[in-house]
Amino acid sequence: MTKERLLLLIFPTSEKRATRVALALVLLVALAVRLWIVATHTYVVWPDETFQYLEPAHRLLFGSGVITWEFLDGIRSWFLPGIITGVMGLVSLVDPDSTAYVLVLRLLCVTASLSVPFVGFHLAARRFGPVVGLLAGLLCALASETVYFAPVIMVEPLATDATLLAILLGDCAPEHQLSRRRLLVSGLLFGLAASLRYQYGPVLVVVTLFQHARSPRNLVLVAAGGIAVVVTVLGGLDWLTWGAPFQSVWMNYQRNVVDGVSSAIGTLPWFHYAAYYLVAWGTLAPVLLGCAVLGALRVPVLAIVVLCTICLHSLVPHKELRFIFLATACMPMLIGIGLGIVLQRVARLRPIAVSAPVTAILALAISGYTAIAAYGRASPLDAWHRFRSMLQATAAARVYPRACGLAIRTDWVYQTGGYTYWHRDAPIYFETWDDAQKLEHSQFRLRLESVVGGRPVPQYPGAALVANVSKFNVIIGARSAVLPGFSERGCYGIGSMDDPVFCVFIRPGGCE
Repeated sequence: MTKERLLLLIFPTSEKRATRVALALVLLVALAVRLWIVATHTYVVWPDETFQYLEPAHRLLFGSGVITWEFLDGIRSWFLPGIITGVMGLVSLVDPDSTAYVLVLRLLCVTASLSVPFVGFHLAARRFGPVVGLLAGLLCALASETVYFAPVIMVEPLATDATLLAILLGDCAPEHQLSRRRLLVSGLLFGLAASLRYQYGPVLVVVTLFQHARSPRNLVLVAAGGIAVVVTVLGGLDWLTWGAPFQSVWMNYQRNVVDGVSSAIGTLPWFHYAAYYLVAWGTLAPVLLGCAVLGALRVPVLAIVVLCTICLHSLVPHKELRFIFLATACMPMLIGIGLGIVLQRVARLRPIAVSAPVTAILALAISGYTAIAAYGRASPLDAWHRFRSMLQATAAARVYPRACGLAIRTDWVYQTGGYTYWHRDAPIYFETWDDAQKLEHSQFRLRLESVVGGRPVPQYPGAALVANVSKFNVIIGARSAVLPGFSERGCYGIGSMDDPVFCVFIRPGGCE
């Protein structure tokens, strides 16, 4: 290959080839950053990842797990846990270690997360060319929130991935006719997103109407695909698993809204989500907000997603940042599009001959700086290794060949990795078992059960744990949690709020 051909391949002159190269660069950067995070960072965004998705799948496949009140009451769909069960089973055929199936699941989520920069690039490049597409795509690839949630095994990121792909499939110029297959796939993806997180349903309806209300044919095809998936997954699957169609929807509403469980867990003011972005962006907030507004005027479908998602979830007293990840993923798209428009206008006012390599480097520098500026403000730095010490301690305890019972002495049951990370046919005894079932200022009891090999495991909370020390020969807890006869095998963590120090203690002998 000649030097001239190589240069044309890297920095092509035609817009179509430039678009392909720019997209490849965006996806490579996004994949590299996410794989680096998976390889070097251990964190659990929220305990729901373990106890609402991984733990039910582990119990379904291996017969051991903690059953939370949500599954005892039937307010959770088995859709995502069922998919996880299949992946766990296939991976376990090759490698029975728990780290293997967790790693594969995270890598699958990382692959799905590439939809965010992919969609951001295309929505920008279709309207403003590959340079603006490169800028928007790189911002999506490097934004701290999109990177942070990329390997997370939860419904919010996966529902976001499906929604964005559905929006992209339904996006076209007014004069173009979308194919029937494309519209059906868009509808199926909308239905998949609603089945994963039904709270996004109203947002998805508004987006569907905005994109397709002018064409009855398009609207019917998209709606048919979405309704078919929702009826099958939320209706049919709930009927098979819980005995009533859509139970994971109406029972969830009953418990969290009518019975007030979510509000009892914690509430935040209505402006919390809007304030989060201002804090995360810091001194760049006026610039980024201005760019987002400019991008919203040019790509209104993204603005509708952001505004509807934030407004809808602001009405709910219980707030968590993961709930609005759909809006968070669209923010760098709007900012990148707005920033690209500004740069294009500046170039027209002050014509400068800028080569393709310089343009790529400029886009990378701007997107990188914007992402790094928000790093640490978007979430505490400790969040990038939240629960790491507990998972490391569990992994160290798991390899002890004579382990016949594990006692976990922590302030919170949900701070642990459960049987998903323990992955042994040996019971876990939680010292704070009773505390995990109480809600302040509420009579509702968050019931819990524990099973090993399909058999219930009695728990010994509080002082009863010490009195039943013969039932376990491994302890995980703070340095002060050691009991007579146990010796320290190793400690993990830096001692921060999200990464406290946890140690493994072993005693010789077996268990009753």
